[in-house]
Amino acid sequence: MVAPACGGASSVRNQRWKGAMNRKQYKQLSATCQCGKVRFEAAGPPILTGSCYCTSCQEAGRQFEQLTSAPPALDTDSGTSFILYRKDRVQCVMGQEHLEEYRLKPESPTRRVIATCCNSAMFLDFTRGHWLSMFRNRFATGAPPLEMRVMTKERRAGVELAHDLPNYSGHSGKFMLKLIAAWIAMGFRRPEIVLGKTVRRTQ
Repeated sequence: MVAPACGGASSVRNQRWKGAMNRKQYKQLSATCQCGKVRFEAAGPPILTGSCYCTSCQEAGRQFEQLTSAPPALDTDSGTSFILYRKDRVQCVMGQEHLEEYRLKPESPTRRVIATCCNSAMFLDFTRGHWLSMFRNRFATGAPPLEMRVMTKERRAGVELAHDLPNYSGHSGKFMLKLIAAWIAMGFRRPEIVLGKTVRRTQ
């Protein structure tokens, strides 16, 4: 595991954002597709924000970006940035009919959902979990800063990561503890997310 290293400027930004959010009680944030026909609203504080470099996220991102007029799904360093929310804190308020799920394998418990109107990747749903991973680049304003990078051992060859955030070769203990704390707060519930399930397509 790569040792965490935090840059001063990044730490200051994180502290300022957290302070502002504490004062505003984490006002509702909106995530929209590229063309604006699909919109999600997320209420309350996110569980965490992070960028994942696993091979599955990279493969899915590459396939999404090959779709017609699709916006970028991967960051320039091959990571995929997510904002993780409790499943009971996110709702689709517009354009549900445009949502369609993709799975890397038919039996995979992980499904990624795009807005077919413009092929924007909207969220990742680990169906056995209690959280929803929203694609961070779909939040035009107010997106919280990244807290960590995970699964960096699988990043694209030749990518040199900055040391402004903790870089973890796998999943971090902090990552898991935050997920557990959110699950306890939810009363150990796992709400089912049915958005995008009307049509299933295998990547």
